[in-house]
Amino acid sequence: MIVDWIYNNPTWVWAPVVVGLFVGASCVGLWVFDRVVHIELRRAHNELAGFAIAVISVTYAVLLAFIAIATWESFTEAGLIVDREADYAGSIYRDTQGLPGDMGQAVRRDINDYVKIVVDQEWPEQEAGQTPEQGWEPLRKVQAAIVTLQPTNLGEAVIQAELLRTLNELYRARSSRLAAVSGHIPPVIWWIIVLGGALTTGYTYLFGFHDFRMHLVMTASVAASLALVIVLIVALDWPFRGDVSISPEAFVKAQHSWNELPYAKQSP
Repeated sequence: MIVDWIYNNPTWVWAPVVVGLFVGASCVGLWVFDRVVHIELRRAHNELAGFAIAVISVTYAVLLAFIAIATWESFTEAGLIVDREADYAGSIYRDTQGLPGDMGQAVRRDINDYVKIVVDQEWPEQEAGQTPEQGWEPLRKVQAAIVTLQPTNLGEAVIQAELLRTLNELYRARSSRLAAVSGHIPPVIWWIIVLGGALTTGYTYLFGFHDFRMHLVMTASVAASLALVIVLIVALDWPFRGDVSISPEAFVKAQHSWNELPYAKQSP
């Protein structure tokens, strides 16, 4: 599939291809249009064509900018979700310090398994555009370990309550991350982007230039500028896919942060 080819290759490989296709198609269209519609007819309506293309281009530019900003915000939010999920996992791990040895070890073992599965198994699936499921099992074990704790004093009861609260936040963060894996621009919006770009570029054909080469340069410039924004939208559309994507670095850092803790070395 084209989508897989785009996200399985670096941006510097597929971006020039996309821009080149847009520019090439617009130039070929201009060449055909120039031979079908006489230049004198177009030149007689340059002023009207200039007014019309100004309205069309501004409308399309606003639409394209809105989509690009929305895509960037979704990408940024997905990164924040990953950071929160990693923070919650780290908080659960560190909060077990106040629990007795066997109790704390059980929770630490399960949360460590969860992070390993997220990094080693779930992330490759996310990068392929699939929604992973492996992390639910260790997370359920974390929950079982916490809810079956038998506090012997008020301090342990407080820690258990805090662990349960943080675990619920971890569940919510994980669900949000999985939703972000499959969340991208709907096909209808892509149709609007493509048709709007074709309309905006095609309207430049209505100008009558004395030199066809200048007309070609203007049309190619418009097509290239629109294609570059579309490249940006494509690169950010799937937050966990492609060269520009969110990495599991937050989970790796969380894991490294607790590996040096004295009680971490006691965990099996």
